[in-house]
Amino acid sequence: MRLITGGIWFLYKLFVVYTLVVYALCYWMPSSHWLAGFMMISFPVVLVGQIIFLGFWLVLQPARAVVPVVLLLASFPFLERTYKLSAPEGALATAGAPALKIVNYNIAGFQLYDDSEPFTEQVLSWLKQTNPDVICLQEFSNRKNKAGVTTLELMKKAGYPHHVALTRVNDEDPSYVSGVITFSKYPIVASKDAHFASQNGMVQTDIRWRGKIIRIINVHLYSMTLKLNKLASQKGYVGVKRETRGTLRQMKKGFVERNDEVNQLDSWITESEYPVVVCGDFNETPYSYVYGRLRGQLANAFEVQGRGFGFSYNRLPYFIRIDHQFYSRENLRLQDFQTMRKIPYSDHYPLVGTYTLAEPE
Repeated sequence: MRLITGGIWFLYKLFVVYTLVVYALCYWMPSSHWLAGFMMISFPVVLVGQIIFLGFWLVLQPARAVVPVVLLLASFPFLERTYKLSAPEGALATAGAPALKIVNYNIAGFQLYDDSEPFTEQVLSWLKQTNPDVICLQEFSNRKNKAGVTTLELMKKAGYPHHVALTRVNDEDPSYVSGVITFSKYPIVASKDAHFASQNGMVQTDIRWRGKIIRIINVHLYSMTLKLNKLASQKGYVGVKRETRGTLRQMKKGFVERNDEVNQLDSWITESEYPVVVCGDFNETPYSYVYGRLRGQLANAFEVQGRGFGFSYNRLPYFIRIDHQFYSRENLRLQDFQTMRKIPYSDHYPLVGTYTLAEPE
């Protein structure tokens, strides 16, 4: 028994080293290398592992339990990225101040991946109830309903006369709009976009709101496109091996692509002379290089006033938060923020953030 315990202790010490490296990458020494990406994304697994070892050592050798206890305590700086207690609604708002409500939502082309009926009408009905001022959509598709009316026409009738869409390249039908698009109730005074690949890219929109210019950057970074359902359905070793390799290959490519894309996003944020809200589908967890880099420039709405875990993905593995809203902490205040997990239509959940202008000191 002593020999077995000694072997486990040796393996645990290696796990301790790995844990410390993951902590350092996530908090102190973020790295854009794809290998660091894999390590940072394993942060939740590391925490679960330390909890398991804590129980193990408490039973067998209590003196050694101090190590996982210390490491779990050291993870507290990451807690605000992971879980938030319910904040009082409007707790951070300036009393009576006008508010700008922003929705971002990856709507998967208005159709789920199992070829069910388009859910355009359901989304439009929810948007009407929510009544945001700005709507940032990813994977938008300008579908026609049964009456032959396009989604753009429906949005205009719903009170959103202004929109900017990601400029598509090499489309057979230039009039067809898809991908990243921003709708606004208020006039758009300037805009620009950047196309990455396929339907991914960014749209920057300057909105005139109550005499002020607010810059909204609608983002859809390189898609994960992970087929985890296919991986989970494999029965034999060969199939599991094949799908695992494909998944890891796609994840590696994603880390590389998104780390490049965030350079351009960073420059847009840095160059802005206006208050900025950056929102969309980042395909990055709160422990990633991209998230950490943006967090250094802007406040994250979930961390300020989120609720629970804020998981935003409605497919396997479910327990991840890859849709985000960041905002200028110097000149904007967050009134309310919610992940709308009762809106099940897409493979993502919509986010709703409500902002006010900071009062001059």
